[in-house]
Amino acid sequence: MTTDKLLEFKFPAEPQHLSSVRQKLRETFGEAGYPRETVDCIILAIGEACMNIIQHAYCDDDCGDIVLEITRQDSHLIFRLTDFARNKSRAEQMQSRSLDDIRPGGLGCHIINEIMDEVKLVDCGARQGNCLQMKKEVNG
Repeated sequence: MTTDKLLEFKFPAEPQHLSSVRQKLRETFGEAGYPRETVDCIILAIGEACMNIIQHAYCDDDCGDIVLEITRQDSHLIFRLTDFARNKSRAEQMQSRSLDDIRPGGLGCHIINEIMDEVKLVDCGARQGNCLQMKKEVNG
């Protein structure tokens, strides 16, 4: 199994920094030859995951950073988003509401799960924070 680290990018967990995340992702995938549609979907899923971290992990005036790591293992891209929030998330909190419940917002988890092949919280041990790992099979 071949593993290559493609990116490690640390940024403040604030909405105004999401454009720099999208830019960094476009730079990272720019030379890889992935179809634009695949890249756009990955950027959408990562953006949704980052926004969920900002809104739900870093809440109640908690602030800090997010670290985005991307590795390639053979035909899979593995994305890890690590935060350092005081709030520990639980997998059961990461559920989408029913798609029949039509109202603005709240579909981030659904979008992420539709785009990525695997989404899970990775145990961070006793330390504060959360680590969300997502996996996507890609060609190229």
